[in-house]
Amino acid sequence: MCRVLQMNLRPIEAVIEDMQKKTQELAKATSENPPNLKLLQMVLQGSVGPTVNQGPLEVAQVFLSEIPDDPKLYRHHNKLRICFKNFLKRCEDALIINKGLISSEREEYQNELERNYEALKYNLQPFLNRRIPQLYITPSQ
Repeated sequence: MCRVLQMNLRPIEAVIEDMQKKTQELAKATSENPPNLKLLQMVLQGSVGPTVNQGPLEVAQVFLSEIPDDPKLYRHHNKLRICFKNFLKRCEDALIINKGLISSEREEYQNELERNYEALKYNLQPFLNRRIPQLYITPSQ
């Protein structure tokens, strides 16, 4: 017998889970020893590739463009910002590892991945730098 646990998540909670999953895939690909170049490139391309990186950017535009009206969502909003920061860091780590593993004939591919990453990072910055002021008020204020 198998027991299934079903949870109803708010859309932002589902997005947080999705970003955490993508970040975990990158972490796994970057921690392989010896590195699995094929897996690393597949996960990296799926994270920063031009056909895919609209996904994270669209998610940020939808969920991080406005500070939530509901204070109950402040923590989720902040957690999603942190998920994106972790995702970008893992992408950067993967790019560094990939660069050390590729042959010279794959340099243009590496350059393209790096350009896509920089564009994604640049476009996400306005959303990642926006903070909810209420989360940073100290009790003495």
